[in-house]
Amino acid sequence: MFDAGNHIIHVVNGRLAPDSTTRAADVRRIVAQALETQASSGIVLHFHGGLVPQAQARHVAQESLYPLYAQRAHAYPIFFVWESGFFDTVRNNLQDIARESLFQEFVKKAAEWLLKSLPAGIGFKGGSGASVNEAKLRQDFDDWFNGRRASPPEQLERAPGVTSAATAAKAKGAAIDEQTLEANITESIEGDPQFQDAVQAVYNGLYPAGQERPATRGIGTQAAENSLISKEAADRLFEKQTATTKGFGPISWLKIAKSVGAIVIRSVQRFRQGRDHGMYTTAVEETLRELYVDKLGRSVWWNAMKKDTADAFQDGPNYGGTVFLYELKSQLQNKPAPKITLVGHSAGAVYVCNFLAAARHWLPDLRFDVIFEAPATTHTLLADTARNCGTQIRNFRQFGMSDALEADDVLVPIIYINSLLYFVSGLLEDRPDEPLAGMARFLTEREIYETGTFPDIEACRQFYARFADSLVWSPSHAGEGRNCEARHHGDFDDRDAPTMDSVRHILQQGFAHP
Repeated sequence: MFDAGNHIIHVVNGRLAPDSTTRAADVRRIVAQALETQASSGIVLHFHGGLVPQAQARHVAQESLYPLYAQRAHAYPIFFVWESGFFDTVRNNLQDIARESLFQEFVKKAAEWLLKSLPAGIGFKGGSGASVNEAKLRQDFDDWFNGRRASPPEQLERAPGVTSAATAAKAKGAAIDEQTLEANITESIEGDPQFQDAVQAVYNGLYPAGQERPATRGIGTQAAENSLISKEAADRLFEKQTATTKGFGPISWLKIAKSVGAIVIRSVQRFRQGRDHGMYTTAVEETLRELYVDKLGRSVWWNAMKKDTADAFQDGPNYGGTVFLYELKSQLQNKPAPKITLVGHSAGAVYVCNFLAAARHWLPDLRFDVIFEAPATTHTLLADTARNCGTQIRNFRQFGMSDALEADDVLVPIIYINSLLYFVSGLLEDRPDEPLAGMARFLTEREIYETGTFPDIEACRQFYARFADSLVWSPSHAGEGRNCEARHHGDFDDRDAPTMDSVRHILQQGFAHP
């Protein structure tokens, strides 16, 4: 029977949670019991992903993972439950942004000029260059944003059989004169009352009755009373008004056009490099970066969450990972080490990388089996882990989705129609299209992500090659230990039966197969 006190280590900001039953003495007891049980399949340390609030993590551990690990696989499970569920605030922000006229109009304008700025014949269904059907594009956008259409405008879709590499090869010839682009966008805006109304409404929200609205900062706060636009973006778009200013004053459409042009130029550059995430998603990502960057959770959620996984292994008596490793080292003295399997789902894979780095100090001779499920770790972090801790990894297998499934896994309807990993890669890391280990595209699209330019990806390819059948991309029916049918990012650890059974098989029978 599941007893949380014997299987859960609760960590907050890297430290053992002060308001829970997990204290150093409890970790000592959990480690002792795990070793004394001598489960036939060893010990499993499970690190959940970054979208999981504490209550949900505990529920999944009890209802889905404990039966899998303990009852079916005959292992002793230990769950690191860490406070990582702040993404609900980000999701709410994205839903609100999707309803803003400013966001919708900027995406429409940016997508139109992105199509016009790319060479004709580059491979999109509606054509590109001078052949763009503006009226149909705008109508399809309006239908999409208002729920009358099931997908974004088809003019933004690649034609069948056209690859990112092929698009990139043709896009390299796209020459953009910034001043000409801005002049053309200005002229377009001046003839577009719907776009103007959306901008004017936000301006009025920033300066009600001619007075600047007090700016608030931080995730979920607003610079304007009717928009989540960031303070920095508002300063770029509008001339600041003073309390003595009467009325709203003129809006510089050239200044607005410069912002739209910046989105277009960055998007074109990504197409030239083959680093785009599709026409629609790229336009959305660059619009979010331009107007709403502080509402995406990069600093408050993503970077803070990654920091928490590293902080757990700081020196000190209350850091959860350090206490665990100290107890494991102490209690393994003069005892044979059991098989220990590390399972990391999504951002839990980042936790595993930090665990291995710390274990190298505490237990340099101990080797671990590692299972990643849709890992959100960058190729840079995984390459560093392989270089520095590779001798501690005895066996390795990674489960993920094919790129087609990844692209179809809708994170937030309308505004972000790709997966969480696409969102992290496109918006939350330091640069757009940051290579993530859990995304197949960075390994399969070798023409774009080639060795000379992306040495960390190549280092990961070499790491994967050390292990038989190290990569399993859904849908896979390759046999026991290698089956996976996950269709969504959250499926792997507790919803997709084939993946769960593959993990059970690995724990019981090992990584080899007949």
